[in-house]
Amino acid sequence: MDVNQSSTVSAVVQGGVSTAAVLFLKTSLMDMIPYLIVAAVLIAVDLYFGIKAARKRKETIRFSKAVRRTVGKMFEYVCWVMLSASLSIAFDFKAVEWIVLGLVMGNEVMSVAGNYFFIHGYKIEGFNFLSLISKKAGIDTSDIQVIKVDEKTEQPRDAKTGRFIKKEEK
Repeated sequence: MDVNQSSTVSAVVQGGVSTAAVLFLKTSLMDMIPYLIVAAVLIAVDLYFGIKAARKRKETIRFSKAVRRTVGKMFEYVCWVMLSASLSIAFDFKAVEWIVLGLVMGNEVMSVAGNYFFIHGYKIEGFNFLSLISKKAGIDTSDIQVIKVDEKTEQPRDAKTGRFIKKEEK
């Protein structure tokens, strides 16, 4: 085989591999558009409640920091979506997408819930994302408490009685 034939074969192989990779990415992304839309909504809601919670904490809100963190989250979600699509194809098991993205987006939902409750004077303590499925798995979640936080002193209060909670009562 002479030099011209080997470079032609090399170009054809490289072109074929590149085409397969681009088609894989395009197909994966097209299948993942619903997840990306949900992620965009979650990021926007998290930004909204995060700003409101920061205002309640009397923190300085810097536009550049908010934009930088939001754009960073968008890129992270695209990476998680691509990873879940790749793992789903690699293991030939479609539920991998649901599991990976469920955990990642569940984390974002917990961030939104934490900010929402903080805005309304409540705080979630001892919550673990896996506790959502604890009843099905038979896991004890009795250590989870929702407590009210005093706005002036930021000390926890019992949500039912309104009394301050001592450290040992938690």
